[in-house]
Amino acid sequence: MDRGIARFADGIADYRPIWPVIEDDFYAQEKDQFRSEGEEGGDKWSELSPDYAAWKEGHYPGKPILQRTGDLYDSLTNPNSTNAVRREERKSLTLGSTLPYALYHQTGTENMPARPELQFPEVFKRSVMHHVQVYLVQIASQSGFRTGGWSPLSLLSAAAGERNNSVPGSTRSRFRR
Repeated sequence: MDRGIARFADGIADYRPIWPVIEDDFYAQEKDQFRSEGEEGGDKWSELSPDYAAWKEGHYPGKPILQRTGDLYDSLTNPNSTNAVRREERKSLTLGSTLPYALYHQTGTENMPARPELQFPEVFKRSVMHHVQVYLVQIASQSGFRTGGWSPLSLLSAAAGERNNSVPGSTRSRFRR
């Protein structure tokens, strides 16, 4: 048992194996955020001021909000961008942009409304938590804790009062290990 716990502890001390999956979700979320001009994350970005919109249309015709040169979009949707921040550590993952003006768009300024490029809806957060949960179950299995026929579903069924696997003469459910 001690060896199994030690293996499990080692597994949960390093989340790097799941970072690529979470990164993929992040970059997809950011593409949706830019495509929807903020609406995907919850709050549609403010329209450009009439003066700036006219200037931008004259100099960068057809470019959407926050995509004048494409550098900000590229830094937040492409892990290989020269302006992308992508730092994987054992227990942390940092993704973002090195572009200094990204922060001004995220938080706004005295003269410019916030147009947050980083907003994560509940569905994104649940997806990340699902990836972490699957990883932890995998680590538990590899550590010897999930051998046999029981599953989280059987635990939920038992908790819900389904006694298909009950021990004869007992009110307890039997979980195969």
